[in-house]
Amino acid sequence: MDMGIDLFSTSQKDEVSYKSQLFDQYKLYVEMTDRISQRRTTANTFFVTANAALLTVASWFKDDFGKYMYLISVVGIIISLFWFFCIRSYKQLNSGKFKVIHEIEKALPLRLFEYEWEVLGKGKSFKKYWPLSHVECTVPFIFIGLYAVLSIFNIIKF
Repeated sequence: MDMGIDLFSTSQKDEVSYKSQLFDQYKLYVEMTDRISQRRTTANTFFVTANAALLTVASWFKDDFGKYMYLISVVGIIISLFWFFCIRSYKQLNSGKFKVIHEIEKALPLRLFEYEWEVLGKGKSFKKYWPLSHVECTVPFIFIGLYAVLSIFNIIKF
C-alpha cells in the first residue's frame, strides 16, 4: 500500500522495545477497530428503533390516514437514507482500519486478519463469506420501500 507516507515512523525496527511498542499499538488499534463495529451495531439499533417507532405512530393515525401518512413517509424515508449513509460511512471506516491492520501485520510474526480475509475470498464469493455490510445496506431500502407503499396506498385510498 503506497500512499506516500511510511506507516512505520522509526528506523529502530530491530530493537526489542520497538517490537514491544509495535505490538502494543497493534493491540490497541485492533481494539479501536472493534469499538467502531460496536458503535455501528448501536447505530443500527437506533435506526431500527426509530423506524419501528415511526411505523407505530403511523398505526395510531389509521383513522386520519391521509392527513399524516405523507409526513410519516417523508420522515421515514429521510431517517432510512441517513441510516444507509451511516452504514456506508462505518463500512468505509472499517475498510480503512483493516488496511492499516494488514500493513502492521507485515511487521508481526503472523498476519491473522489478512490471512482470514484471504480464506474468506475477500468477501467476493457469496459461498465463502457475504459481508454483513451487504445485508445492512438493504435494510434501510426495505424501510424506504415500505414508506413508499404506504404513500401509494394513501394515494389510492384517497
